[in-house]
Amino acid sequence: MIVTVRDPNILSNLDPEKLTSYLQAQGWYQESQVGNKESVWIKTTDFGEEFDITLPLNPGIRSYALRMAEILSILEKVEVRSQLDILSDLITIIPNTEIQGIVIPILFG
Repeated sequence: MIVTVRDPNILSNLDPEKLTSYLQAQGWYQESQVGNKESVWIKTTDFGEEFDITLPLNPGIRSYALRMAEILSILEKVEVRSQLDILSDLITIIPNTEIQGIVIPILFG
Protein backbone atom coordinates (compact mmCIF):
# COMPACT_ATOMS: atom_id res chain seq x y z
CA MET A 1 0.00 0.00 0.00
CA ILE A 2 1.36 3.38 -0.98
CA VAL A 3 -0.04 6.37 0.91
CA THR A 4 1.46 9.84 0.68
CA VAL A 5 0.55 12.38 3.34
CA ARG A 6 0.07 15.78 1.72
CA ASP A 7 -2.26 17.67 4.05
CA PRO A 8 -0.38 20.85 5.00
CA ASN A 9 -2.46 21.22 8.18
CA ILE A 10 -1.31 17.82 9.44
CA LEU A 11 2.29 18.25 8.30
CA SER A 12 2.68 21.76 9.71
CA ASN A 13 1.47 20.59 13.13
CA LEU A 14 4.04 17.82 13.58
CA ASP A 15 6.15 18.65 16.61
CA PRO A 16 9.93 18.74 15.92
CA GLU A 17 10.65 17.61 19.50
CA LYS A 18 8.39 14.58 19.05
CA LEU A 19 10.13 13.81 15.76
CA THR A 20 13.54 14.16 17.43
CA SER A 21 12.52 11.59 20.06
CA TYR A 22 11.14 9.32 17.35
CA LEU A 23 14.38 9.45 15.33
CA GLN A 24 16.46 8.65 18.41
CA ALA A 25 14.20 5.70 19.26
CA GLN A 26 14.54 4.39 15.69
CA GLY A 27 18.36 4.40 15.80
CA TRP A 28 19.09 7.67 13.99
CA TYR A 29 21.93 9.80 15.32
CA GLN A 30 22.25 13.57 15.20
CA GLU A 31 25.18 14.55 13.03
CA SER A 32 24.87 18.32 13.43
CA GLN A 33 22.62 21.19 14.43
CA VAL A 34 22.46 24.73 13.09
CA GLY A 35 21.38 26.84 16.05
CA ASN A 36 17.62 26.66 16.55
CA LYS A 37 17.02 26.30 12.80
CA GLU A 38 17.59 22.66 11.90
CA SER A 39 19.31 19.43 12.81
CA VAL A 40 20.75 16.75 10.54
CA TRP A 41 20.12 13.08 11.35
CA ILE A 42 21.89 10.04 9.87
CA LYS A 43 21.01 6.37 9.78
CA THR A 44 22.82 3.48 8.14
CA THR A 45 20.68 0.43 7.38
CA ASP A 46 21.72 -3.17 7.91
CA PHE A 47 22.53 -3.24 4.18
CA GLY A 48 24.99 -0.35 4.48
CA GLU A 49 22.66 2.20 2.87
CA GLU A 50 22.97 5.65 4.46
CA PHE A 51 20.05 8.05 4.80
CA ASP A 52 19.94 11.59 6.11
CA ILE A 53 17.13 13.80 7.34
CA THR A 54 17.29 17.55 7.77
CA LEU A 55 14.77 18.35 10.48
CA PRO A 56 13.53 21.95 10.70
CA LEU A 57 13.25 22.98 14.35
CA ASN A 58 10.94 25.96 13.79
CA PRO A 59 7.40 25.08 12.66
CA GLY A 60 6.93 28.71 11.67
CA ILE A 61 9.17 28.55 8.60
CA ARG A 62 7.44 28.71 5.23
CA SER A 63 8.69 25.32 3.98
CA TYR A 64 7.94 23.40 7.20
CA ALA A 65 5.06 21.27 5.81
CA LEU A 66 7.07 20.44 2.67
CA ARG A 67 10.09 19.40 4.75
CA MET A 68 7.89 17.21 6.97
CA ALA A 69 6.50 15.52 3.84
CA GLU A 70 10.08 14.81 2.70
CA ILE A 71 10.92 13.36 6.13
CA LEU A 72 7.88 11.05 6.04
CA SER A 73 8.94 9.88 2.58
CA ILE A 74 12.46 9.06 3.80
CA LEU A 75 11.15 7.28 6.90
CA GLU A 76 8.78 5.26 4.73
CA LYS A 77 11.73 3.98 2.69
CA VAL A 78 14.00 3.28 5.65
CA GLU A 79 11.37 1.60 7.83
CA VAL A 80 9.42 -0.07 5.01
CA ARG A 81 6.19 1.17 6.62
CA SER A 82 3.40 3.34 5.28
CA GLN A 83 3.44 7.06 5.94
CA LEU A 84 0.11 6.69 7.77
CA ASP A 85 1.65 4.18 10.18
CA ILE A 86 4.61 6.48 10.80
CA LEU A 87 2.32 9.50 11.13
CA SER A 88 0.25 7.70 13.76
CA ASP A 89 3.44 7.34 15.84
CA LEU A 90 4.25 11.04 15.42
CA ILE A 91 0.86 12.65 15.71
CA THR A 92 0.34 15.10 18.52
CA ILE A 93 -2.52 17.55 18.87
CA ILE A 94 -3.79 18.86 15.57
CA PRO A 95 -6.63 21.33 16.05
CA ASN A 96 -9.91 20.62 14.22
CA THR A 97 -8.49 17.58 12.41
CA GLU A 98 -9.66 14.01 12.12
CA ILE A 99 -7.31 11.51 10.47
CA GLN A 100 -8.96 9.17 7.98
CA GLY A 101 -7.48 6.87 5.39
CA ILE A 102 -8.71 4.99 2.36
CA VAL A 103 -6.95 1.95 1.01
CA ILE A 104 -7.22 1.46 -2.72
CA PRO A 105 -5.52 -1.54 -4.33
CA ILE A 106 -3.22 -0.72 -7.21
CA LEU A 107 -3.22 -3.41 -9.86
CA PHE A 108 -0.23 -3.70 -12.13
CA GLY A 109 -1.05 -5.32 -15.45
